[in-house]
Amino acid sequence: MNIFYAPPEQIFGNIIELKGQEARHASKALRYSEGDDIVVVDGKGSRYEGIVQIIEKDSLRVEIRKSKEIEKSAPRLILGLGIIKKRDRLEFAIEKAVELGVAEIILFKSEHTVKQNVRMDRLESTAISAMKQSLQAWLPSIKVVSDLNHLLAQSDAKILVAHEKIEDNNPSFEQYKVEKNLLLLIGPEGGFSEEEISQVLEAGGEKISLGKHRLRAETAVVTFLSQFI
Repeated sequence: MNIFYAPPEQIFGNIIELKGQEARHASKALRYSEGDDIVVVDGKGSRYEGIVQIIEKDSLRVEIRKSKEIEKSAPRLILGLGIIKKRDRLEFAIEKAVELGVAEIILFKSEHTVKQNVRMDRLESTAISAMKQSLQAWLPSIKVVSDLNHLLAQSDAKILVAHEKIEDNNPSFEQYKVEKNLLLLIGPEGGFSEEEISQVLEAGGEKISLGKHRLRAETAVVTFLSQFI
């Protein structure tokens, strides 16, 4: 099954207009024709079933026949991730986070961050592809903040930080599933500095182990988020 993405500004009453790459992918790669059934999501929780009405060079018009609102999953998961040096590993982490149902992704520059800039267009494209691949209707927001302190100051969620220096390698995550919002913190290559861990604890966060082995940052993303699906 294939689904397509059109943000709310491309939806007018009972008409959806797919544009650019989405339209070309439907008409050129997947050979959709006028009259075919098609499924579209808006990234804000709405899922539409419709009929392809008109196909043009860089656009495709859909007539909506049925719509459904998809509820957000609970708890609401926010991923705070130190920027990873390798672009492919960062994009992998974003992809898997979206597939696992994260609601928001906040990248930050840690004391151990090497890479200073990220291609937001590539990350947003990765997120859209992952949303579609996993048949979801919610598209997580992605933003970059200057440092960990800035992230902590903006958050009112329960904070958990992945940390390898914890004796309990088999923690229970069940106790945290009753929270409304969870901020899951993962450092970049090299992990968090001791000062950063202190900042998290001072903000009311808790350290938690992801197992007895040291994990790459992108592996930690998958391991951490998978505890809550």
